[in-house]
Amino acid sequence: MRFKISTRLLSVLMSVVLLGSLSVPALASDYSDVSDDRWSAQYIADLAKRGILTGYSDGAYRPTNLITAAEALAVLSRFYSLGDEVKSWIYEDYGAYVEKHADSSLSWAYDELAVCLAAGIITESELASLNLTGAIEKQLLSVFLVRAVQLEKTALSLAGTELEFSDAKDISAAYTGYVALLVSLGIVTGGDGGNFLPHSGVTREVTAAMLSRTLAYIEGIGAKLSIAKYEGMSKVEGIIYSAGSGVLRLRLGSGLIREFAVPSSASVSVNGEAKILSSLYNGSHAIVTLADGAVSDVKITSDTSVTWVQGNLASVTAASGGYYIYLADLATGTKTRYDLTSSTVITQNGKTVAASALTTPYFVTLKLVNNTAAALISRNNDCEISGTITALDYGTTVTLKVSDTNGALWYFPLDISNLPSITRGETAISIDRLSVGSKVIVAVDDSKVKSISSEDSENTVTGELMSVTTTTDATTWVIKDKNGKSWDLKLDANASVYSGSKAILLSAVGVGATVKVTVYGDTITEIYLISAASSTSKVTGTVLAVDSSKKTITLLVSGKLVYVDASSAVAIIKSSTGRTIGLSGITAESTVVAYGSYTNSVSFSAVTIIMES
Repeated sequence: MRFKISTRLLSVLMSVVLLGSLSVPALASDYSDVSDDRWSAQYIADLAKRGILTGYSDGAYRPTNLITAAEALAVLSRFYSLGDEVKSWIYEDYGAYVEKHADSSLSWAYDELAVCLAAGIITESELASLNLTGAIEKQLLSVFLVRAVQLEKTALSLAGTELEFSDAKDISAAYTGYVALLVSLGIVTGGDGGNFLPHSGVTREVTAAMLSRTLAYIEGIGAKLSIAKYEGMSKVEGIIYSAGSGVLRLRLGSGLIREFAVPSSASVSVNGEAKILSSLYNGSHAIVTLADGAVSDVKITSDTSVTWVQGNLASVTAASGGYYIYLADLATGTKTRYDLTSSTVITQNGKTVAASALTTPYFVTLKLVNNTAAALISRNNDCEISGTITALDYGTTVTLKVSDTNGALWYFPLDISNLPSITRGETAISIDRLSVGSKVIVAVDDSKVKSISSEDSENTVTGELMSVTTTTDATTWVIKDKNGKSWDLKLDANASVYSGSKAILLSAVGVGATVKVTVYGDTITEIYLISAASSTSKVTGTVLAVDSSKKTITLLVSGKLVYVDASSAVAIIKSSTGRTIGLSGITAESTVVAYGSYTNSVSFSAVTIIMES
């Protein structure tokens, strides 16, 4: 049969690889009612191999049976490679609608119908009005197929295309572009007599041919099918440790606390109603949805009849009515008894187990409904977090925040009277020798921080101490090495200082001194004084320039430039007359002697200045 395709269609598809140039593997069918020489055998075998459309338990494929709308949608949903976790998120979003509008006899397809809604293969209104158990019309299958491969925009641009099917007039106008696209790609062809039969049902073998050809086309152009909303999505659930002011902290099932920045653009709901984050919800269950690492949604469940308890499992004991457990509070160690019943749902590391199989001292999240244990979730709580310190605040509780390699922010409250082991390399250090920006490994055992290891790379810098700047936050040294490179380094307040092998005071190291320092990250932890700064209280040199506005004199001293600050000078004296002069009276090329002290290796603060010639 010959089809007349418009110039517009050709221009749209001129860069498209046609299916006719793609080979479909001719695999023998294993079905009892599909012979190898049947026209559809290769397509049926291809879909069976992909696990997209298979036969029945009796070994038959029933190629001439009509496919129902529910079956067709279920098959199209399988075009998307989705993990179980993503499928569960999709069902959370669309499952209720599917259950409302699809008969319970179709419960086997509920998950797949939800995927179709999420992927835009079918709209909610279409699903509500469609006879899911009836045979699907060929023109509607064409629409769903185009949407499944995300070519709807192209199809819509082809509306009005003239096709030379004998029954082209019977194709609904709204569907013309979809059919035209599939025809141009060789995915659909006319039946007997050159008819498309838009309102007829579609057999399982015709469906197999359409789907197999479509998948071959997608693979041929290297396209990847995905559902944009769920790309880069992740979800984290736990019990709210603290909430408010755009910050949410959840204690997870592992016992660790994760912190989230919640932007104003994020949706926050409590029991389905829009709310703002508040400490009122501390202790409530929450699910945080992230899109590419940023919080997009927070769902909080708050119920006065529900209490969540978390702690380390201290013991499990059999009793006449079942079992009871003791949970140890992470902060105080106080143990509290909770009774389990035969109806308590117990999971450990994601698997359903009996109470007798619970492992101590795993971390436990216990859900109490009206003070009765409804669910118990147990998790192994030993782990290591590698990352960078983003905050370190001191109090009776030291709060340490670490951003891991994936960008997740972890919050560790540490008892200052019972701090974990802290090391840098093989050396034990105090916690105040850690700093923001340090790379660390935080080892967690029994849900508590057991050790913190600084993993910053060690570096050695040797050179002249150029300046010392002290603020309320830190002391910064600038050291210029022999290659002229300047290093801006933070000074650890507890850094060890040596001259040779002898420990000396930090005050012995002044600007102008030559030093060798050991650096972790950007923090100086050890200082070796090679030579002390000159203690000269005067400087003599030739005047190169005078800046009266800045009150500075540029001197050439033994081939080195020194900048004399005259702003604090008590007197400027011309030696030949003994009289006081102004700064403007100092002339270039004259010799000047300035008395005072160096503030760094090139700057000198003058108290008295004498122009000698």
